[in-house]
Amino acid sequence: MSRHCEQWRLLHDDPARAKFVFDEALRWESPVQTFFRTTVRPTEFAGTTIPEETKVLLFLGAANRDPRRWGPDSESFDIARHAAGHVAFGMGVHRCVGQLVARLEAELVIEALARRVRTLEPAGDPVPTPNNTLKGWARVPVAVSPA
Repeated sequence: MSRHCEQWRLLHDDPARAKFVFDEALRWESPVQTFFRTTVRPTEFAGTTIPEETKVLLFLGAANRDPRRWGPDSESFDIARHAAGHVAFGMGVHRCVGQLVARLEAELVIEALARRVRTLEPAGDPVPTPNNTLKGWARVPVAVSPA
């Protein structure tokens, strides 16, 4: 949100958008970038047959920005977007069982911040935590000004 000041202003003006901010943030910065699955039977996908017992690498981060799903502005961060349906928490039987708790916690924190913080701006470069699968941050320096 600190890199998208206009989006923060929208949230600050209407903290009830917190639920939508969380989904858009997960779509935009997918915490799980890749995931392997193994086929249990021969499967056809996009005209290609994938044999049984084949490892398939799924790019969840890319799927969450796929313009075929999210439209021509899929690379933009937009808290007005209806981002339900992203795959940041997995999908189907492989969906994160703790996501409802995570959603509630995040929504409450984001809404409280939106009510109490007028501006949120970068205060330095973020420092990523290197990992081949998970996208995380060691530090994300931000400057806040109270509402």
